[in-house]
Amino acid sequence: MGYRARVKSWMDTAKAELRLVDFMLLAVLCALQYPLWFGAGSWWNMADLHQKLEIKQVILKQLEARNDLLAAQVASLQTGSRAVEELARRHLGMVGKGEVFVWVIPAKGAFDGARTTTQAS
Repeated sequence: MGYRARVKSWMDTAKAELRLVDFMLLAVLCALQYPLWFGAGSWWNMADLHQKLEIKQVILKQLEARNDLLAAQVASLQTGSRAVEELARRHLGMVGKGEVFVWVIPAKGAFDGARTTTQAS
């Protein structure tokens, strides 16, 4: 076997080994990329978490507004008797001195319509 044949044989072997190394490096690269695309910290998962966070922030703002309203009502109830009187009138039917209690009954047509829908269901 001549020098050229040995060199050619060695080159073919080196190319085969390089192909194997290239394949192994590609496999390692894919293994390292898997968590980035499909794992717990993937791009899609993070986008989903950001969307859920925005929804939770909107709900939080609504709840904070409701809490502020309730805190204002509590402060009003603690400081003045007017708010307590209003709640007693609304929920308990309180009547003050010199006042006349008037109870408004719905019209007959509106009441019959409600009864008809109740009976039908």
